[in-house]
Amino acid sequence: MKKTEFAFMQEPEDRQLSLDAGKHDDYDLPEFSKEVPTSSRKSENGENASVEYEWNESRCQSIRVKRIDYRSSEEGLSDLYRVVARDGADSICFRHNGHTYILRKTVKEIAQALYNAYGKIKGALENIVGFIRTALGNDYVIARVESESWAFDKRITKGNIHYVEVDSLDRKGKCRLVEMVTERIADLHASNLIIGRFTLNNILLGKDDMRFTDLRKLRVSRKKSFVIEEFKAVLQYLFAIGLATREDIYCSIAYYSSRNEDGCKEWYADRTGSKTMDQLDIVGKIEEDIYN
Repeated sequence: MKKTEFAFMQEPEDRQLSLDAGKHDDYDLPEFSKEVPTSSRKSENGENASVEYEWNESRCQSIRVKRIDYRSSEEGLSDLYRVVARDGADSICFRHNGHTYILRKTVKEIAQALYNAYGKIKGALENIVGFIRTALGNDYVIARVESESWAFDKRITKGNIHYVEVDSLDRKGKCRLVEMVTERIADLHASNLIIGRFTLNNILLGKDDMRFTDLRKLRVSRKKSFVIEEFKAVLQYLFAIGLATREDIYCSIAYYSSRNEDGCKEWYADRTGSKTMDQLDIVGKIEEDIYN
């Protein structure tokens, strides 16, 4: 993403105001505890490692790691036993050993599935590097943020993740963002995966790229045509919040339908009861559905 494309990156003083307004540390705890685990046990198995910690009973409400599973290459997590944030908070961003990480509260099965699937899925997704079980019994999936980024979700604006409001983007920036979302969702749908209930909180912007964040609802679609319904919902959402114009919508549909011809043809047949080989028929029908 080029700096000239986004208004919030044009003037340092404007950017600073935006970042200051975006500070959101309400999940942080007011006091720091020096409590440490009573013991730990580490094990490794090929590319994966895990550490189990034992703790004394405590009324501490901060995150104390009971067990962490992570990639052996992610050495910075080998000594992570505490996060100074409320155990049970939904989304948490923190710095550890020079890296920025995001915790997302979920269930163990989803956390482990995301961890196991990462690297096998095509598309621009956040880097899932591990998952934890806390001393209070909550489960979190861990994503590492690769570089300085911008997010529309105040809950994760910490470290090298900065907050940005959609209204701070100029028309050119909004248009480019719609293009990027379309390109990334097309890549994801090529693997027959859907992100589920897409919002701006699923976007993590880099200096020259975009990734999907918060993958807790990521799943395989039941049929090829179902991904088209998600694509429609994404464009309807972007149009409703004023991010996408009608011109953006048409261009996005044309791009997407060229990337996912089989799925679009199957969707058109299911939707209309007839088959077509004409891409303009498909584009027109998707566009009609979006505005209806």
